[in-house]
Amino acid sequence: MLQQSLFTDYPSLIRRSAVVVVVLLLLGVVGSRVLTILTPPPLTIDRPADLLSTSSRFVTIAGKTEPGVALTINGVAFVPDAAGAFSTDIILTPGANTIDIEARRRHSRPARVTRRVQVLAASAPVA
Repeated sequence: MLQQSLFTDYPSLIRRSAVVVVVLLLLGVVGSRVLTILTPPPLTIDRPADLLSTSSRFVTIAGKTEPGVALTINGVAFVPDAAGAFSTDIILTPGANTIDIEARRRHSRPARVTRRVQVLAASAPVA
């Protein structure tokens, strides 16, 4: 009796190939979704610029992220609008100030931006 060649059983070969392709596609889709969930959301800070020097103790923080992310500025929670934009005013102390902005999706790593602002005058007005 002759041994069957691997290539003579075309229906079985096609079926196995189709299963492998489907499994690889599913792994690609699942991997893509997991990567999307775990990557930090985009976080862009428009104001203030880093290393800003000012004579006012009052500064506006403005930027953009994704809608629905948890946003904190120096540990205080803020909610971005429906487009992901945010803006808030904070009061600084005279001297060097560090502003930490963090955006996070539910299961993602946080996106962090730090801004350093120097208030020049020791008796700078709040307004």
